[in-house]
Amino acid sequence: MEIVSWIGWLLAALAGWIWSIAWLLVGGWVSMLLQILVIVFLVFAFKYGWRRAPLEMALRVRPVGGWLWRWVTSREPRQAYETSGIPEVRIVRVKSPGDVNLSSLLNVIMLAGLGLLWAVR
Repeated sequence: MEIVSWIGWLLAALAGWIWSIAWLLVGGWVSMLLQILVIVFLVFAFKYGWRRAPLEMALRVRPVGGWLWRWVTSREPRQAYETSGIPEVRIVRVKSPGDVNLSSLLNVIMLAGLGLLWAVR
Protein backbone atom coordinates (compact mmCIF):
# COMPACT_ATOMS: atom_id res chain seq x y z
CA MET A 1 0.00 0.00 0.00
CA GLU A 2 2.95 2.26 0.60
CA ILE A 3 3.93 2.05 -3.07
CA VAL A 4 0.61 3.63 -4.02
CA SER A 5 1.37 6.65 -1.81
CA TRP A 6 4.85 6.94 -3.35
CA ILE A 7 3.41 6.81 -6.86
CA GLY A 8 0.79 9.41 -5.86
CA TRP A 9 3.48 11.64 -4.40
CA LEU A 10 5.59 11.26 -7.55
CA LEU A 11 2.65 12.12 -9.82
CA ALA A 12 1.76 15.14 -7.66
CA ALA A 13 5.38 16.36 -7.72
CA LEU A 14 5.56 15.88 -11.49
CA ALA A 15 2.28 17.74 -12.00
CA GLY A 16 3.54 20.57 -9.77
CA TRP A 17 6.77 20.78 -11.76
CA ILE A 18 4.88 20.86 -15.07
CA TRP A 19 2.53 23.53 -13.69
CA SER A 20 5.52 25.62 -12.55
CA ILE A 21 7.09 25.50 -16.01
CA ALA A 22 3.76 26.29 -17.70
CA TRP A 23 3.12 29.23 -15.37
CA LEU A 24 6.65 30.52 -15.96
CA LEU A 25 5.96 30.54 -19.69
CA VAL A 26 2.38 31.88 -19.58
CA GLY A 27 2.40 33.98 -16.40
CA GLY A 28 3.98 37.01 -18.01
CA TRP A 29 1.27 37.14 -20.66
CA VAL A 30 -1.47 36.79 -18.04
CA SER A 31 0.06 39.58 -15.99
CA MET A 32 0.39 41.83 -19.05
CA LEU A 33 -3.22 41.22 -20.10
CA LEU A 34 -4.48 41.98 -16.59
CA GLN A 35 -2.47 45.22 -16.51
CA ILE A 36 -3.92 46.24 -19.87
CA LEU A 37 -7.41 45.41 -18.58
CA VAL A 38 -6.88 47.58 -15.51
CA ILE A 39 -5.65 50.49 -17.66
CA VAL A 40 -8.64 50.14 -20.00
CA PHE A 41 -10.97 50.04 -17.00
CA LEU A 42 -9.39 53.19 -15.59
CA VAL A 43 -9.86 55.00 -18.90
CA PHE A 44 -13.49 53.93 -19.08
CA ALA A 45 -14.00 54.82 -15.40
CA PHE A 46 -12.72 58.34 -16.00
CA LYS A 47 -14.87 58.68 -19.09
CA TYR A 48 -18.15 57.09 -17.91
CA GLY A 49 -17.80 56.74 -14.14
CA TRP A 50 -16.85 53.61 -12.25
CA ARG A 51 -20.44 52.26 -12.11
CA ARG A 52 -21.06 52.48 -15.86
CA ALA A 53 -17.53 51.52 -16.97
CA PRO A 54 -18.01 47.71 -16.86
CA LEU A 55 -21.17 47.97 -18.98
CA GLU A 56 -19.46 50.19 -21.56
CA MET A 57 -16.49 47.84 -21.70
CA ALA A 58 -18.79 44.84 -22.20
CA LEU A 59 -20.63 46.64 -25.03
CA ARG A 60 -17.32 47.19 -26.86
CA VAL A 61 -15.86 43.71 -26.33
CA ARG A 62 -17.99 41.97 -28.98
CA PRO A 63 -17.11 44.21 -31.97
CA VAL A 64 -13.43 44.34 -31.04
CA GLY A 65 -13.40 40.59 -30.37
CA GLY A 66 -15.05 39.91 -33.74
CA TRP A 67 -12.52 42.09 -35.55
CA LEU A 68 -9.65 40.38 -33.69
CA TRP A 69 -11.01 36.90 -34.49
CA ARG A 70 -11.38 37.76 -38.20
CA TRP A 71 -7.82 39.14 -38.22
CA VAL A 72 -6.39 36.03 -36.56
CA THR A 73 -8.25 33.58 -38.80
CA SER A 74 -7.69 35.44 -42.07
CA ARG A 75 -5.23 34.13 -44.63
CA GLU A 76 -2.97 35.87 -47.06
CA PRO A 77 -4.32 35.98 -50.62
CA ARG A 78 -2.69 33.44 -52.89
CA GLN A 79 -0.28 34.87 -55.38
CA ALA A 80 -0.60 34.20 -59.10
CA TYR A 81 2.68 32.27 -59.25
CA GLU A 82 1.45 29.84 -56.56
CA THR A 83 -1.58 28.79 -58.60
CA SER A 84 0.00 28.85 -62.06
CA GLY A 85 2.88 26.49 -61.34
CA ILE A 86 5.52 29.08 -62.26
CA PRO A 87 8.43 28.90 -59.80
CA GLU A 88 8.98 31.91 -57.58
CA VAL A 89 11.99 34.08 -58.37
CA ARG A 90 13.44 36.01 -55.47
CA ILE A 91 15.92 38.83 -55.82
CA VAL A 92 18.38 38.76 -52.95
CA ARG A 93 20.32 41.91 -52.15
CA VAL A 94 23.94 41.16 -51.35
CA LYS A 95 25.46 43.50 -48.83
CA SER A 96 28.39 45.54 -49.94
CA PRO A 97 31.54 45.47 -47.79
CA GLY A 98 30.77 48.95 -46.42
CA ASP A 99 27.19 48.26 -45.35
CA VAL A 100 26.78 48.47 -41.56
CA ASN A 101 23.48 48.16 -39.74
CA LEU A 102 22.51 50.46 -36.89
CA SER A 103 22.87 47.82 -34.18
CA SER A 104 26.48 47.08 -35.14
CA LEU A 105 27.26 50.79 -35.28
CA LEU A 106 25.83 51.35 -31.79
CA ASN A 107 27.82 48.38 -30.46
CA VAL A 108 31.05 49.86 -31.87
CA ILE A 109 30.24 53.28 -30.37
CA MET A 110 29.59 51.66 -26.98
CA LEU A 111 32.88 49.73 -27.11
CA ALA A 112 34.72 52.90 -28.12
CA GLY A 113 33.16 54.73 -25.16
CA LEU A 114 34.18 51.95 -22.79
CA GLY A 115 37.69 52.08 -24.25
CA LEU A 116 37.81 55.84 -23.65
CA LEU A 117 36.64 55.35 -20.06
CA TRP A 118 39.37 52.77 -19.54
CA ALA A 119 42.02 55.06 -21.11
CA VAL A 120 41.01 58.08 -19.01
CA ARG A 121 40.96 56.05 -15.83
